[in-house]
Amino acid sequence: MPAPVPSGYTRGALLFIPACADTKSESQLLQYFWEEAGAYGARIVIVAGDRESTAVAERCRTLFAAWETDSVEILSITSREEALQPAHLERITSATGILILGENPVLLATYLGGTPLAQSIRRANARGKVAAGYGRGAALLCEHMIAYDARGDDESHHPFLHRHLIQFAPGLGLTNRLVLDTVSTEVGDGWNRLSRLLHAVAYNPFLVGVSLEVDTGAAIYQDDTLEIFGRHSALVVDGSDVTYTDIADFRSTNPLSLLGMKIHALAADFTYQLQQRTAHPPAHSDIPQDAVPKKAMT
Repeated sequence: MPAPVPSGYTRGALLFIPACADTKSESQLLQYFWEEAGAYGARIVIVAGDRESTAVAERCRTLFAAWETDSVEILSITSREEALQPAHLERITSATGILILGENPVLLATYLGGTPLAQSIRRANARGKVAAGYGRGAALLCEHMIAYDARGDDESHHPFLHRHLIQFAPGLGLTNRLVLDTVSTEVGDGWNRLSRLLHAVAYNPFLVGVSLEVDTGAAIYQDDTLEIFGRHSALVVDGSDVTYTDIADFRSTNPLSLLGMKIHALAADFTYQLQQRTAHPPAHSDIPQDAVPKKAMT
């Protein structure tokens, strides 16, 4: 569960940044985090959750340093013993932004789950600090994570919604409203992403399912607004109006059935209200989308 917001504070933003196609896209998406963390006055702590993330962490540190960030530290958490180091707590407390890296969020959850470090990250966010996840580690911010797709490499013998499609795992719980699909997919591979989200929300229609394409991020702000940013699009699955699901009949060999599920496809600047369960286009602006007004080009 998210930590309660103390009197006089406003909960910080949560940012979900999936894999990027190249360093240019990575820089563009990480700039959203940098700005939320305080820009030039930011004090950033990068939590690297596995050895494979070390190179990414160093690349992020170099990028933030080039932007003249006040300070950047890397916490390498590759075991539960490292997660229990008391010195980490002071670093999290003094940070204005926390960035979690890791391509195996289930492994990282086994390191962080139930530790004072995990608690300090939740408390920091409740006190206005921005928290972000990059890559598959973005799923760790949620209370419920999609651990993996049970189809593996051979999908030919499975229906679109079979009853044991995904495996859930607990995350850090900075939000309990969202379940994020970070299973690796190609741009435009909406079919598999949609099947996982439908399955996840069928288990608990309180959740809002979100899947982000490459080079596309999402942010949750203190007013429970989910906003999309980046190059491509996000799928949002809303189960609040579901009238029937037979997912509880786990012994059945029939494909899963769902009635009343709502699906939204949102591009950059589109928003979704998590409390009201409503999607909205960007606010109207008189500023031309292109650098040169269309009339001047004719």
